[in-house]
Amino acid sequence: MPTLTQKQARIFDYLCQQVDQGEPTPTYRDLCAHFGWASTGTARDYLRTLSRKGYVELGGRKARRVRLRRRSVPVTRVPLFGEVVAGTPIAAEQSADGLVPIPAEWASRGSHFALRVCGDSMKDAGILPGNHVVVRIQSTAEDDDIVVATVDGETTLKRLSLRGRRAVLRAENAAYRPIQLRTGTTLIQGVVVGLLRCYAVSATGRNTVGIGGAAQTRGRAASSGHAGNRAGDV
Repeated sequence: MPTLTQKQARIFDYLCQQVDQGEPTPTYRDLCAHFGWASTGTARDYLRTLSRKGYVELGGRKARRVRLRRRSVPVTRVPLFGEVVAGTPIAAEQSADGLVPIPAEWASRGSHFALRVCGDSMKDAGILPGNHVVVRIQSTAEDDDIVVATVDGETTLKRLSLRGRRAVLRAENAAYRPIQLRTGTTLIQGVVVGLLRCYAVSATGRNTVGIGGAAQTRGRAASSGHAGNRAGDV
């Protein structure tokens, strides 16, 4: 698609925002009120430009007959695990609860899985019970990464903190104490690269998973203690 000017992009972003919030497409007068224009002709001219560049479709004479033409985001699917099997890496797709769609760019390298979040130890990082984290499978992690790790046979999601040879898992909730990691007791399962959160409930009353959140979202991490700013199996 042709690029938009700064003003055109602001108008298109506003149209997208209204539609994403479930609102009807703004009328010419709505656009004038929002952007401070004196004439509906200005709104008409901008919409015609957006239509010519392929960002919207204008239908008939009805003011609300504006349809967005956004390019779809490439999607891939990763296995969803309701629980992490303690002490073993998560790699066997046959034990998954199904597949979850995520933006393909989140999984541009390596293998990934999604994990349902339980508990509130990461609530201050915006990771809440019922959310899903997307995890890249790897056995090493860096300082401040959010990782999934098995510690003393139990798997957890925490933030990794490395200070020299000292490695600690920290919650994002003051009610939880840090977990001091010891050599030989921790296995890193992977690093969190994204967060999925559902804001709606389906007609059946069950939560439906939607794509939302940003890559490398803050969450729980787990790791080990190598010198420097990296951690591996310990």
